[in-house]
Amino acid sequence: MNTNSEELSEFIRSTIKSIRKGLEGENFVIVEPIKFNVAVAKIKEGGGVLKLHVVDAGGKYKAEEITKIQFEILPDLNLFA
Repeated sequence: MNTNSEELSEFIRSTIKSIRKGLEGENFVIVEPIKFNVAVAKIKEGGGVLKLHVVDAGGKYKAEEITKIQFEILPDLNLFA
């Protein structure tokens, strides 16, 4: 089964870009991991594709459709070299 996770990918990219943009021109750098705790709904689409949607945990999805994902994105340590 194929998984289409473009919405999740865009959410992660957009969040990191927004954090970096918020720090532009300031004397701040990201030195700790950015921690994500995301709820995604797994929805089957035609052709056997499983699509992941980033959702509000209190949304209108069945509990068995929602998966919670926790992960960290480390800062680019090359910025300090």
